[in-house]
Amino acid sequence: MPAVAGAGAARLLRWRPPRVALGLALGALAAHVAWHGVAAPYGQAPLAGAALAAAGVAWMAWAWACFRVAGTPIRPTDAPRVLVDHGPFALGRNPMYLGIAATLVGLALALGVPLLALAAAGFTTIVARVHVPHEEAALKRAFGGWYSDYAAQVRRWI
Repeated sequence: MPAVAGAGAARLLRWRPPRVALGLALGALAAHVAWHGVAAPYGQAPLAGAALAAAGVAWMAWAWACFRVAGTPIRPTDAPRVLVDHGPFALGRNPMYLGIAATLVGLALALGVPLLALAAAGFTTIVARVHVPHEEAALKRAFGGWYSDYAAQVRRWI
């Protein structure tokens, strides 16, 4: 999937990924309420959904903690100081984004709002096409061959 280039990408980069996810989630919830009210006509899976959402939050928190301990900024537009390649970053290069998407899917299941799963897909598409290429380019500039070796060994998502 090619990255979005030019002015459109620059505008989208101003929207930090958590805000993108929140906006998509709120839009999905508003659309659901407009169409169905507060009912869950497609059914709910509260335990499975809550477990997946909790796992997503935990995965994201673990990745965040690894960044904090390493002393590198969390904000994707800030210059990286350390290449974090341990913890969840040993399994996938974007665990925070994966955690956000898993949380949205978990909420979709728990609440019975399938549009939240579409929000998760939209979020993943946006970060994959806009944010990840920008971040990967910054990491390659900052860490050169070290990042290239890491990227060759660790999958982008999981």
